[in-house]
Amino acid sequence: MDTPEGKKIMENEKPEDAKAGAPSKAKAPAKVFGHVLTKGHAIKLHEGDIVVTCSEPGFRRAGLEHPHMKVHSEGSLTEAQLKMLRAEPKITVIEIGG
Repeated sequence: MDTPEGKKIMENEKPEDAKAGAPSKAKAPAKVFGHVLTKGHAIKLHEGDIVVTCSEPGFRRAGLEHPHMKVHSEGSLTEAQLKMLRAEPKITVIEIGG
């Protein structure tokens, strides 16, 4: 593979930042594990996402009002909130991981 400067790099090697001379700090795109189809569009599911479904939309638990389905990104719910949600019969928690 060639860099914009014309240097050859190996497939597993990271190109160096031309300005700083340091390895690029750009994060690789998160791997998509699947999709949730809702209201005519797809929501991408990434590693660490948490899908919460509620059998009674508007129900409150763990300090949140729950719609029928919501995808929470990694780190947006505390462990205490997750514990409460997992214990609630009206709530289903689906954790996305690799």
